[in-house]
Amino acid sequence: MSSGSKKITPLFNDYLYGAIRRIATEQGFTPDLFSVDFDEESCIECNGFVSFVFKAIINGDDRELVLWCKVPPNDDQRSMDLFRREVHFYREILPAFYRFQKEKGISEDSDEGFFSAPKCYLAHCDTDKAEPEAAIVLAYDESYERWDWDKLEPINVEHAKLLMRQLGRLHAITFALKEQKPEVFEQFKLKDVLVPNSDLVSLMKESFDRALVTMRTRFAAEQEQIQRIKEAVFQMLTACADPVKSEPYCVVSHGDCWINNLIYGHDENNVATSLTFTDWQSSRYASPLLDLGYFFFLCTGAQFRKDHLDDLLQHYHSSVKDLLDRLGEDTARQFPLTNLHRLMKPFRELLLGDC
Repeated sequence: MSSGSKKITPLFNDYLYGAIRRIATEQGFTPDLFSVDFDEESCIECNGFVSFVFKAIINGDDRELVLWCKVPPNDDQRSMDLFRREVHFYREILPAFYRFQKEKGISEDSDEGFFSAPKCYLAHCDTDKAEPEAAIVLAYDESYERWDWDKLEPINVEHAKLLMRQLGRLHAITFALKEQKPEVFEQFKLKDVLVPNSDLVSLMKESFDRALVTMRTRFAAEQEQIQRIKEAVFQMLTACADPVKSEPYCVVSHGDCWINNLIYGHDENNVATSLTFTDWQSSRYASPLLDLGYFFFLCTGAQFRKDHLDDLLQHYHSSVKDLLDRLGEDTARQFPLTNLHRLMKPFRELLLGDC
């Protein structure tokens, strides 16, 4: 939803409160002996669309459980469509990915597979009722609020490598599922959300245009170059999101893979040790280059890419191979390194240029 006279408000009703109370009971709180409070100060307003995020605090039995709640903006259909997609990912796709890995003997504690999403207590969206029901309720972790990368600072190699490892694992599950359970995987081929003239594309272009206006005084000389970047970005995203051009190498992608949706955990020496992906509303069936190119373009600088692009792609592919081997598949046949570079070739000039 673009900025304007219409006030953006969250879809907040009795359904959410009742859902939190059910979760409390499921988590062992004594019925009728606990309280539920919503931390309004923690509310993060959606950046124009998709969802509001805030904390719910359950107190009782001498303990406390804090949850992240996501609800869509009230009375906004294009936001609801994306919210419904994220609900589907948390309720259907992610549990299937987790079950498949566990069937292969890969547990969440093994650091071998992909389990890098918040624990989900509830993902529900039913807008056909008189009072719409829509909520995603996730486990809360204090690191979600401590992690705050300066969006103007390119990411460093340490954090980029950790992302390559987890993206490789996420995409490896797709290759294995397509081979071993094609009938199950078919339902996960979510259509592109970046079709021409779609609401999401319109919103992204509006944001880009606002950025151009904001930067006009400080970067007047670069306006023409910035405009070229805008055009190139949408050309690249559209090409990457077209499964016809990338089969048989398409995967279930995150779809919005940039620093704002990546939460890193660090040890006592401030070394990045874990990564959690949030905001899956743009997930779709697309080229693996959608996630890779999106990240490289938005979160790294030209010199960083010149210095590290090939090494990071190798790191990503090694992660794909490691998990595919563990899942009983053949990377050399299903996704050889040469094919990764072939997919990347049309975009190398853009990524390695001075944009």
